[in-house]
Amino acid sequence: MKAFRLTGLILGIVGAVVSVTAIVFSSVGMLKARQCKKCKLGGYIR
Repeated sequence: MKAFRLTGLILGIVGAVVSVTAIVFSSVGMLKARQCKKCKLGGYIR
């Protein structure tokens, strides 16, 4: 039963890292899309 606890712990850590990475990539993508939209509307990126 100890192996199942260890496997669960490892999978939980991997899942948490993947979720944080997905949130970071999503926020960066949204920022880039917002900047691109401003460029198309004639705005300038500083």
